[in-house]
Amino acid sequence: MTTKEKVLKVLEENRGRCISGAELAADLGVSRTAVWKSISSLIDDGVEIKSLAGSGYILPKDANALTVQGIAKYLKSDGLDIKIFKEVDSTNNVAKSLAAGGAKEGTVVFALSQNGGKGRLGRKFYSPSDVGVYMTLILRPGAQQTPYLTVLAAIAVADGIEKAGGKRTAIKWVNDVYADGKKCCGILTEAVADLETGGVEYAVVGIGINVTEPKGGFAPEIKDVATSVCDGVEDARNKVAACVLDEFFKRYRSFDKESVAAAYRAKSFLIGKQVTVVKADSMLPATVLDIDGDCHLVVRYEDGTQQTLLAGEVTLRTLRV
Repeated sequence: MTTKEKVLKVLEENRGRCISGAELAADLGVSRTAVWKSISSLIDDGVEIKSLAGSGYILPKDANALTVQGIAKYLKSDGLDIKIFKEVDSTNNVAKSLAAGGAKEGTVVFALSQNGGKGRLGRKFYSPSDVGVYMTLILRPGAQQTPYLTVLAAIAVADGIEKAGGKRTAIKWVNDVYADGKKCCGILTEAVADLETGGVEYAVVGIGINVTEPKGGFAPEIKDVATSVCDGVEDARNKVAACVLDEFFKRYRSFDKESVAAAYRAKSFLIGKQVTVVKADSMLPATVLDIDGDCHLVVRYEDGTQQTLLAGEVTLRTLRV
């Protein structure tokens, strides 16, 4: 661990308390100059450290910085390798590059902001700095887990937000998490096949969560459909990140198809709803009958025929979550 990382660890563990440069230097066995350089670098990284003349340094209780040390305070899962970047085009792109280079399962890529965040079907994901959690998990799943990675992520986000003290959540099949009738999270799973075995060499699961509302509100094009989930929650971004990771790896590592399907179904708000099934050449009105044991959507069309949707997109004709 570098001096910079050690300094931040001490400040995170003592949020709200002022610590002198001399105390930090003595505790860490480094010079006061090394402490000062570390503090300056952390501030350049966007960590909200305040310097109080004659007193020392303080990381305020209401600081909103997302840091490795901040996440670690709440994280229960072991074996994770957390990497945080200031800005990237897409955490999925960074994760794919790392995975192709041999990064282990459990590597998690975070970005404080993305300038090319990706959603499903080629859409963009709005990723402003300081308000969201944008992360991608690198996985090397077995045959059992592979079809359920997106489902596992959706459950983890929905449960993790609530455990972090956020709003009540629900899932819109396949991979959107909602709160207050609006979208608060998007998930994008990508995989690379192993041509020799026919399985998956690695998968990346990208998760973007609107933790707090941006200053001035959401962008005009999404303000009517997007919401944040943890406004007013202390240290919200670190808490959400840790809780979502814990919920994901808890189910992923002890994978049980039946319990996953039950949790996914319990969080769904589509059952019984009137929807439109979006297909390449048509948009068909339907009623959602159920989510089956494979987490597929069972619908009935207006002509009475039923279909089980393995993938795809549906839109609600009237949104009531």
